[in-house]
Amino acid sequence: MSRQPRIPLRTKRLNPSAWLVWTVCAAVAALLMRNPWYLMSLAAVALLVGWRHDGAAPGRGTVYLVAGLVLSSTLINLLFSRAGETVLLEFPIPWLGGPYTLEAMLFGLSAGVQVATLLLVMGVFSRALTAADLLRRTPPGLYQVGLASTLALSFAPHARQAFVDLREAQQLRGGSSLPWRETPRLLTSLVVVALERAVAQAEALAARGWASEAPSGNHRWEGTLAWLAIGASVLLCAANPERAMLALALLLLAAGAHWLAFRSREPLSRYRPEPWLAGDTFVAVAALAGAAALVLFATQDPGSLAYYPYPQAYPPPLVLAPLLAVGCLSAPALGGGRGGPSAETEGRATELKA
Repeated sequence: MSRQPRIPLRTKRLNPSAWLVWTVCAAVAALLMRNPWYLMSLAAVALLVGWRHDGAAPGRGTVYLVAGLVLSSTLINLLFSRAGETVLLEFPIPWLGGPYTLEAMLFGLSAGVQVATLLLVMGVFSRALTAADLLRRTPPGLYQVGLASTLALSFAPHARQAFVDLREAQQLRGGSSLPWRETPRLLTSLVVVALERAVAQAEALAARGWASEAPSGNHRWEGTLAWLAIGASVLLCAANPERAMLALALLLLAAGAHWLAFRSREPLSRYRPEPWLAGDTFVAVAALAGAAALVLFATQDPGSLAYYPYPQAYPPPLVLAPLLAVGCLSAPALGGGRGGPSAETEGRATELKA
């Protein structure tokens, strides 16, 4: 009798809804801030949370990606911006342009740090939640869109796994790496394999009844309008932090309208209910408190979180209160938010052990 593999079970997995709350709060914080000190502290928090979740330190790919984003943003703004009083370099040749100022370099640096920080936050989100977690929490008004988006999001991981498989197959044949002349054939294989895996995942979801019900009639339009209002409130908060309270009121109104539109519908069935534990409450409350404090800082003093080095460069200020608010977002690392299998994986593990 063959020995069945053992699948370790972890009991300290955060509820996916708690991860969604943390991701939204961290993304709002990254969009509100422009000060490099606060953004770097948020990036460190995202790296810490990701390390505590899956137990793996950031790899070279993450370092190269973050460094490339920061460097490219700094160089582009330095080369194409002509504002600022502190001239670093100026060429007499007209087509080379100039002057190249310190203010332009610092502004591009802060923009690159902001984009890299937001990318790190979304990286934690992609590792913490699976496609099934997102699909379970898709509102009925956007269920078909959520299904298509979930399958689209799963295409990139499938393509990456297909590339790893092709590279291992090439190494088994005696080659050290995939040659450049075989790039078209490689891309064709990647697309075909990734699409096959995505289609297989869609068929598995359909076989389990994920697409058995879809909203229709007025429910669909009411849900669409509510989610458009939610998106408008988020964009308003990101574009104009001074109107953060108006955006929050619009967000609450849209969420209430969405709940009223779909409260009479039957919920989709689940494989196993996901409990909401004390650690989930701690993470959600801490993340909401940190995001609310940052929104309050941006509303009361718009320049407290911003950094605008024009017309003359100055060092970005550093205040303790925003750092403490950013520190609240490290709750998943403190509250035992380690990675773990989903409900389906736990069910399969129970069957294997039995």
